[in-house]
Amino acid sequence: MLGIPLQTSTGGGTTIAIAVFVGQAVAFVIACWIAKRSYDGYRDARRSPLLWLALGIALLAAVPTVVRFLLPTLLGASSLTTTILATTSEVLGLVAILYTVYGRP
Repeated sequence: MLGIPLQTSTGGGTTIAIAVFVGQAVAFVIACWIAKRSYDGYRDARRSPLLWLALGIALLAAVPTVVRFLLPTLLGASSLTTTILATTSEVLGLVAILYTVYGRP
């Protein structure tokens, strides 16, 4: 079958790299904003579920974005290391959100 491959190992063009970077930056900003709003709600109401929600959102969305971009760039971390750390953060974020919903924080 002839055609354009769906995935290549050589990387994409500059436009694609910029689009990915902008998309990740927007996702990071939105996640931080939601986490901050949850934390502000916790500070006002002193309800611990809001604190756990803020932590969960930060660990689920903001931390993995930072790990995937900064660790390889600044420290030269391997793909395996960044994947393990980002996935661990995502799982911990989901656990914190589940604790908010089903636990008794």
